[in-house]
Amino acid sequence: MRDRIVAIYPMASLLERPDSVPESEETRFTAAADLRHDNRLGESRLVVTDRRAYRLESTPLGEDLLVSYELSELKNPRVEDLVDASALVADHQGSSVELIRATNKRSLIVAGAEKRLSALLKGEPMPELEDQVRICPKCARPLPEHSDVCEGCVNRGKTLLRLFEYTHPFKSRLIWQTICTLGGTALELIPPYLTMHLVDDVLRHGAQASFVPLILGMVAAQAAITVVRMARGRNVAYLGMQITISIRHSLFEKLQALSLSFYDKRNVGSIMSRMTNDTTALYDVLVDGIPVVLNQIALLIGIPIMLLVINWQVAVWAILPLPFVFMAVRWFRRRMHRVWSRVHHQWSRMSGTLNGILQGTRVVKAFHGENREVARFNRRIADLANSGYDAEASWATFFPFVTFTMALSTIVVWYVGGRGVLSGVMTIGELMAFLAYVGRLEGPLMMLQRIIDWSTRALTAAERVFEVMDTPIDIEEAPDAVAIPKVKGGVKFEDVHFGYDKAREVLHGIDLDVLPGEMIGLVGHSGAGKSTLINLLMRFYDPTQGTISIDGIDLRKVKLDDFRRQVGVVLQESYLFPGTVRDNIAYGRPTASLEEVLAAAKAANAHDFIVNFPDGYDTYVGERGQRLSGGERQRIAIARAILHNPKVLILDEATASVDTETERQIQEALENLVEGRTVFAIAHRLSTLRNADRLVVIDDGRVAEVGTHEELLAKDDGIYKKLVDMQMEVNKIKSNYLVEE
Repeated sequence: MRDRIVAIYPMASLLERPDSVPESEETRFTAAADLRHDNRLGESRLVVTDRRAYRLESTPLGEDLLVSYELSELKNPRVEDLVDASALVADHQGSSVELIRATNKRSLIVAGAEKRLSALLKGEPMPELEDQVRICPKCARPLPEHSDVCEGCVNRGKTLLRLFEYTHPFKSRLIWQTICTLGGTALELIPPYLTMHLVDDVLRHGAQASFVPLILGMVAAQAAITVVRMARGRNVAYLGMQITISIRHSLFEKLQALSLSFYDKRNVGSIMSRMTNDTTALYDVLVDGIPVVLNQIALLIGIPIMLLVINWQVAVWAILPLPFVFMAVRWFRRRMHRVWSRVHHQWSRMSGTLNGILQGTRVVKAFHGENREVARFNRRIADLANSGYDAEASWATFFPFVTFTMALSTIVVWYVGGRGVLSGVMTIGELMAFLAYVGRLEGPLMMLQRIIDWSTRALTAAERVFEVMDTPIDIEEAPDAVAIPKVKGGVKFEDVHFGYDKAREVLHGIDLDVLPGEMIGLVGHSGAGKSTLINLLMRFYDPTQGTISIDGIDLRKVKLDDFRRQVGVVLQESYLFPGTVRDNIAYGRPTASLEEVLAAAKAANAHDFIVNFPDGYDTYVGERGQRLSGGERQRIAIARAILHNPKVLILDEATASVDTETERQIQEALENLVEGRTVFAIAHRLSTLRNADRLVVIDDGRVAEVGTHEELLAKDDGIYKKLVDMQMEVNKIKSNYLVEE
């Protein structure tokens, strides 16, 4: 395995290491990992005392102390990403040394050790962290990525009961369904019983008076069975439709409530698969599966009872194979759950790949990547096909077993029943009834494997849907949230720390006080943390430490509707929804009048090009606004923000990737937009931030410099001055290139 650590242990440290951790030293914390220094699986530990850091590794003879370092000689502890692993690294006497290494399953342990060691070296209190390991606490299987649900330990009964909670609004329909199911089962048991009397009473003993009534009874029974099946089918179709609507509504409502951190860890295709494929699987089962299950279970109970009533000695032999079938069903159900879990996973992967390719079609064609994407998609559909083949092959193996078992049961009835007829202890009519009932018993058992198929698909799909519904909402409105119908615009960051995951911190102690109506320009290298700061201000995420306040109130204590209604954003890549120009401008205020929409468009310098469209403001913009140019989309987004009328405005690279003339028009629109508002602006061209009241330079997640454009340029070794000089050099190169052209 290759990694980025050049030196792991200085030789001197290996030779001079102590034999064990001295008892005289106070242990501050320990961290247990699962990789040795040679990258082989094995238990290892980092023990940090008040004086030294010790790395210990397990061997067949016990635990050996591998290396130790004085805490005073360790600098800059950090987490290094390796291949399927991570390591805690620190600087020691001019070289990098590794203190502990773990697989991704225990990456949070490495991250926690880094936070504790950093605090210890700075003389700060160590944070209280939970060293989470991504394994199931019950069975020790690795948990799925971004999920705490272990597929091997899910309680199927609870999942089924939870699924049936959606039927509560339709109790009357359920009662009617139960009556139809039980009544239909009772009716299906009548024809073989009538056949027995037809043979014994009419054909054998010549009771001609009973002939016509028995025939009419059989006709009536078949007609009643048909009517009940129709009523049952129509009722369950209605129930399935309503329950599926309810589940999809709940799922979409939960997806809207989840924060961006949920979407950061999942691809769109996977989420769409749960909304479409999984809920469709639930509908199929509710409409086709559950009614069949109830009917077949009733037959499996009713038929043996009828057999025992007619002749219990023969009935015992007829139902003898059933326990073996049920045992096989139990084993088969467990196998099919694993198989269908893989199928659903492959569906999600294929959907995610397809979604990414379709959204990036322009890039694919621009870089002639069609063949590569075809090959990648072919791998996904091949994986899906293989998983589907495993499922169907398993069913094809189980089906003949049931057929063979029931054939044996029929043969046993012929043998035992035939001997009974010959010996006079059983009539021919009873034998024919037995054969008819056993034949009908074969139906439920033959359907049993399909029931397993349906139930497995349903429960697997339900678990995936409920997993999303059970995802904790990390951006919630506090119970004691304060209403602020009118924001003044004062914003304050106090010791703000944040990381998109627990193992990586992006912002480190941001402190910034912004006055109402002040324009702040955020400057820094790509990846410095500017957009992350904006995401926190929009409350797409909450800080892991510290507070962000608006008008002196912690954002976490402000009503979300009040806050979001008074904050607007214009992004570099402005997203337009499929619809008309007017719909997109009025998205923040759907009730806005046409006059208000026109006024916002004029202020955004968008009115002139809009009226030149054939349909004007009713022009369809296309998927993601692809029928418009980048500058046109940007000005419509600005019009949307103007109509929204926010008190706090965020401009994230709002003039990037457009030509000079379009940039001038956008700048004029922005001047109309920023007036009287608190503005946070990130600009690709630093010259556009000259008019900002203050510039805040973000470097490596920290506030490095604060001042006006002139004040920061006056710093000879300042970061902002270097950025300006670099941009001027780039512009000079571009100018020379254009002159040469």
